[in-house]
Amino acid sequence: MDSKTIVLAYSGGLDTSAIIPWLIDEYGAEVIAYCSDLGNAPDEGWLARRAKELGAKEFIFEDLKEELTRDYVFPAVRAGAIYQEAYLLGTALGRPLIAERIAKIAKEKGAWAVAHGCTGKGNDQIRFELAWAYLIPEVKIIAPWKIWNYKGRSDLMGYLKSKGFDAGGASSVYSVDVNLLHRSCEGEILEEIDEEFDPNKIYEWTKPHTHCVSEPTKVSIDFTQGIPTGLDGQELSSAAILAKLNEIGGEHGIGVADLVEERTNGIKCRGIYETPGGTILHYASRVLKHVCWDRNVLDVSSQLGRKYADLVYDGLWHSDARKAIEAYFEEAGKVLTGTIDLKLQNGHIFITGRHAPFSLYGKELVSFEDDEFDLNGASNGFCRTLSFRQWQAGKRNVGIRGKG
Repeated sequence: MDSKTIVLAYSGGLDTSAIIPWLIDEYGAEVIAYCSDLGNAPDEGWLARRAKELGAKEFIFEDLKEELTRDYVFPAVRAGAIYQEAYLLGTALGRPLIAERIAKIAKEKGAWAVAHGCTGKGNDQIRFELAWAYLIPEVKIIAPWKIWNYKGRSDLMGYLKSKGFDAGGASSVYSVDVNLLHRSCEGEILEEIDEEFDPNKIYEWTKPHTHCVSEPTKVSIDFTQGIPTGLDGQELSSAAILAKLNEIGGEHGIGVADLVEERTNGIKCRGIYETPGGTILHYASRVLKHVCWDRNVLDVSSQLGRKYADLVYDGLWHSDARKAIEAYFEEAGKVLTGTIDLKLQNGHIFITGRHAPFSLYGKELVSFEDDEFDLNGASNGFCRTLSFRQWQAGKRNVGIRGKG
C-alpha cells in the first residue's frame, strides 16, 4: 500500500479512542479522525484535543444537521418510511450520511482504508460497511472489533492505560444515540422486556403524560412537493423545522415508541425512541397524502414505503434499489403541496385543517346535491356492472340450495 492514511469514524468514546493508537500500532497508519454534529451537540474542541492526544494526524469536524434533515429525514417522511410500524429510522438515517462524508474524505485524502468502532452484533456495522462498499469499493474497510483480541470495555481501558492515555470515566448504563431526528435508549432495565421502566430515568426529550403541558398548541406545517418547508406560514430551514417540532412535541409527550425490533442479523432488541418532531411530520404527511393521492397511489406508496424503510434499516440507503424508489416518491410527491393544521395536546395529535391546491376532495361530490359528473345517474349502470359476479354466484347458490 502506497498510502498510510486511514479515515476513522470517531466519536471520542472508549471504543474509537482505543482504535486510534491501535491503528497506528497495527498498520503504521496516519489516522484522520472524523466527527460530525447531527444534532447530538458534540464538543468539537474537546474531541479535537482528544484525537490529537491519541495520535491522530488530523481531525475533521462538520456540522451536518441541515444535510441530515433536508437530504435524509425529509425524503424518508415523504416516503412514509417506518420500520416495523413504529421505528422512524433515527439512527439508520444518520449513519449513511456519516459514511458518505467519510467516503468523500477518503477519496480526497487518498486513504487506503476507512474504519469504524461498531461491534459485530448491531446494525451500525452494516450501515457503514454497505455504504462504503457502494461508494468506495476500492478502499479497504477495517472493523477492529471483528479482528482484535480485546473482549470488552475493561480490555480497552487497560490498553489505553498501557499506552499512557487516560481511559476516561464511567459511561452511562444505557446505550444512547442522539441526532436531530431522535433520541434512542437501550440496555440495563430495557433489556428486560417484561419490566416496566421509569420514564423519568429514560426520557430527555419528551415529557411523561403526567407532566405534559395542559394547554393545547396549534401548529401549521407547510409542504412543497412532499417536503416540509415551513411552520405557521414562515419558511424555515429543514433543521429549524425539525428542531422546533421536537420542542413542541416533547412538551406534549408526543412521539415515544417502546419497540422490540428485529435487527438485520435476526437479534431481537428493545429500544425506547423519542421522536417528537418526526412523529408530527409523518402524521401531517399522511394527512396530506390522503387528500391528494388516489387509492392506487396510496397503496403502491404504502408498499414502497415499507420497502424503503427496510432498505434504510438494513444499511442500503446507498443502493440502486433505494434510489429507484426515491425516484417514484419524487414523482408521486409533485402533488403533495399544501398546509396541514394540527393541535397537539397530552400525547395526541388532532387535525384542525387541510389546505391543498391539488386536493382530490370535492365537497360537491360527497353532498346529496347534483354534481357536474351526474354520479347519481351514472351509478345505475356502475352498480349493475359491479354486481354481475355477485348476481352469478347468487343464482348458482339458489340452485345449490334447491338441490339440498
